[in-house]
Amino acid sequence: MELRHLQAFVTVAEDLNFRRAAERLQMSQPPLSQQIKRLEREVGVPLLRRTTRQVALTTAGEAFLAEARRALRAAQAAPQAARQAAAGQIGVVRLGFSGPTSHEVLVLMTRKFRERRPHVRLEIHGPVFGGELVERLNRDEIDAGLIRLPVAGSGIQVRELTRHPITVALPAAHPLATRREVCLLDLRDEPVVSHPTNRGAGIVSLIHSAFLRHGSTPNIVQEAPDTHTILSLVGAEVGIGFVPASAGHLKVPGVVLLPVSDIPPLPLALAWRKEDANPALHALIDLLDEISADCRAQADGSP
Repeated sequence: MELRHLQAFVTVAEDLNFRRAAERLQMSQPPLSQQIKRLEREVGVPLLRRTTRQVALTTAGEAFLAEARRALRAAQAAPQAARQAAAGQIGVVRLGFSGPTSHEVLVLMTRKFRERRPHVRLEIHGPVFGGELVERLNRDEIDAGLIRLPVAGSGIQVRELTRHPITVALPAAHPLATRREVCLLDLRDEPVVSHPTNRGAGIVSLIHSAFLRHGSTPNIVQEAPDTHTILSLVGAEVGIGFVPASAGHLKVPGVVLLPVSDIPPLPLALAWRKEDANPALHALIDLLDEISADCRAQADGSP
């Protein structure tokens, strides 16, 4: 069944006159009649009733007309949809994120991408620890992920967006809670509530490296599945916890966050597969310079 036959039928059905339909189609009447007959043979039932005085649709013809119009609209829309998809104007980007400390960047990225690509669907997956985000990227379960550096594994491209200073979460009654800042030597013997050590959380390796530089290791007394749980356990005086400063928006009662002067900031980046040719993903990648600049302005308190 050819589209030109569908168009011929729709034109005849609209005019109910072969001569006028042939004029609209810029063809002679006999070939048009042959196209309609061929179409009816293919469908297997009469679509038109013809007399010497009039042409009318059969019941089958009325049903076929609705579907034929839908098929022609789809055929006309298909090239435009293909061009839009190739330009990253439509499509889907599956974006993973690593936890609540990346929420501000996630919101900023989502807002900007929706402004620039309103017809691309951005699916949010998470929260997921960094190591698991890389696994999901490699399995093609997500297209990109907001992840803490460093990232292990080949075939992954990363672009750093911002860095978050590391703070220590202390119970409000802790003797150090009134300080403006602390260093690791102040915290060396403290019990620590940690992120999981076996799930690729970037902050875990950062904290262990910082302690090693001082010739010690953190005294981990409990692991918690996420930042909010760490803060809750700190509030219950189970121990102290190390979290990015961006965790401040969680505001858990009975917990104070203090900067730690000798732990370097924790980078947050967007990661994606190098070979991924998804145009919608590359439309997001093209915005990373602007998103990074907005992150810096947000960190500086600029409007």
